[in-house]
Amino acid sequence: MGIMNTVQEAMKQAMKDRDTVRLETLRMVKSALLLKEKSISRSEEMSDDECVSALRSEVRKRKESIETYKQLGKMDEVTKLEKEIAVIEEFLPKQMSRDEVVQRVKQYLAEHPEINHAGKLTGAMKKELGELVDGKLLNEVCRELLGG
Repeated sequence: MGIMNTVQEAMKQAMKDRDTVRLETLRMVKSALLLKEKSISRSEEMSDDECVSALRSEVRKRKESIETYKQLGKMDEVTKLEKEIAVIEEFLPKQMSRDEVVQRVKQYLAEHPEINHAGKLTGAMKKELGELVDGKLLNEVCRELLGG
């Protein structure tokens, strides 16, 4: 079952459970997915990779908003956004931990000692790991390991 169908089923369950926060978040998720699908303008359903990309974008937006709300001292909004992020992350593949990323990058560097630029290393690792790793974390690890 695709992510879009999973979201739809979760919406039905949230309605039955009368979980308004979850339901509102799922409705936002569904609309974001539909907007992404319409922007591509095609007849078939979006692939799960495209759905994951759209969901990661939604999480990123909320994390940026959390920082803004923290600066403004609006902790109730921060709490609401954190709950929304938790709901969205249920539909995303589990990300690698920092230790796992460090281990994989070290392994890649051992196999490819010619790479000496953080940007090239980050790009190569992103191709290899795909959506399993957060790009920002990957970039930080690559910079640390190459000493720059």
